[in-house]
Amino acid sequence: MRVSKTDSIAGLPAELARAIARKFRGREGVADVAADLLDGTEFELEAVVAGLEAAGYLEKVRVDNDGDVWWDTTIQGNALVMASFGKPISRKTADRLVTGLLERARDYNADPGNPVFINTLRVFGSYLSPEINPLGDVDIELTYGRRITGQKALADYTRASGRSFNTYVDQLLWPQTELVLHLKKRSAFINITLEDISMLTDRFETIYSIDADPQAVRPPADSALIGR
Repeated sequence: MRVSKTDSIAGLPAELARAIARKFRGREGVADVAADLLDGTEFELEAVVAGLEAAGYLEKVRVDNDGDVWWDTTIQGNALVMASFGKPISRKTADRLVTGLLERARDYNADPGNPVFINTLRVFGSYLSPEINPLGDVDIELTYGRRITGQKALADYTRASGRSFNTYVDQLLWPQTELVLHLKKRSAFINITLEDISMLTDRFETIYSIDADPQAVRPPADSALIGR
């Protein structure tokens, strides 16, 4: 998803709407977590959250014993979180990015030493509309599974990366993060999500499946898939 800084989202400047959505992405939160973003603006917190809910970017997940409402981003809200601002790209460039993405996916799955495997890649969004040129970016849904399941083996793999992590969760998620970084190859125009995009749209196309890749190392029979 690519938007312009001059766009309005749920009555808010696009950058502000994205910043608010990012406060909720990956964790439930009460509305107050975004209050600081509205300091010095004309916007009221309650109205902003209601507007983002009405527009499909936030959803109520529960009400606690104190009566506080807890919110989370929807699939559409997660797309907003990943939205980037900048110039669009040509379809020729988008095609080149997809070709490179598929090459990297095949290379990754051919290596049995990788801790996870790519199960499927599905493209959705503006890329599927040939008449759109230029387009904002390439939206990809990823599903994957684990080749390495033992905690010690995973910890050893993460330690061997030589990276430092801000949180224990970041450390646990390193194999997933590494995979996404590999697939994107630093491209700001490839957006990768683990969300089930069939909940958002009925227009998508599978561009990679491990089952159709003769060079891929077969996944463990008992591996559970992540994503979708």
